[in-house]
Amino acid sequence: MKLRITFTDGHHIKIKLHECMRTWAEHVEKISNKYKYSLNYPLSAIDTGKVVGEQTLQLNREDGDKADTVYKTLVETIGKLENVRPIGFQVPDTFTHDQEILNRLHRYYTNTAVVVDNKSEVFELASKINYCVHELEDLIVTPVHRSPLWFHINDYPIPTDCWIDLKEQEQENYNFFDYDYEHAVRLDRSILGKCVLQSFEENDDPTAEDCTGRIGSFGGFFIDTDKKLKDVYTSDKFKDWCTGHGKNATELPLEFVIGYVEQFSDEPTSYKNKTFDKLNFKMVPSSIG
Repeated sequence: MKLRITFTDGHHIKIKLHECMRTWAEHVEKISNKYKYSLNYPLSAIDTGKVVGEQTLQLNREDGDKADTVYKTLVETIGKLENVRPIGFQVPDTFTHDQEILNRLHRYYTNTAVVVDNKSEVFELASKINYCVHELEDLIVTPVHRSPLWFHINDYPIPTDCWIDLKEQEQENYNFFDYDYEHAVRLDRSILGKCVLQSFEENDDPTAEDCTGRIGSFGGFFIDTDKKLKDVYTSDKFKDWCTGHGKNATELPLEFVIGYVEQFSDEPTSYKNKTFDKLNFKMVPSSIG
């Protein structure tokens, strides 16, 4: 089972997918024909003040001057929830760069999302809190790793029909160390709560109920152009953080690897500057006869 990613300059990436990802590949082939895919173009579901053309983009560490715009939305949204589902703790009137407060707000969202109707106003407001939290985190968190190549649906929030459940393959989240690929291909962070890496970056608790592996996908995936992610997971700092929470790194759902790169037609580091063209799947029969 193969995936060939083409770019407008004529170059490509050839990927060999694991056989267990056949259903995922068939699903992504379908939604990529229906919706636009992009490379490294994160959109925002709220007003961030960062607009390119007609699209609002997510913030990064260079956008600190836009924090007040997002924080105002956050405080207003918390106020609207006060009489229906209060957050239960005090939030400062101005942005204090306090990661602990953002962690608590994120947990409020995940706790709410599992008990309220996802078509209700409460869910909509809690989701807005979540969007604000992610924008603010991107202003203060120093990433220990970011994949240079992220392929994803060019819409946010992502249409619900892009989701595919992968609970039957959940064990794959624990197999990261079983592979020694030069260029691994991994599912992105389509998680209700936080993945382990995000919890590590934000000094959160990897044993929390909403720190999970990938149990589904909106069709997004990362391609690693080096092995730096493995360096993070084998570092003393990461292992000490795991031990501090009573876990070994191998016991946590680190990453969901779906395959590996067979060929880059150009230098791996050059693709982050290319313009994505199309995903081309080749469904090789799983058996003969």
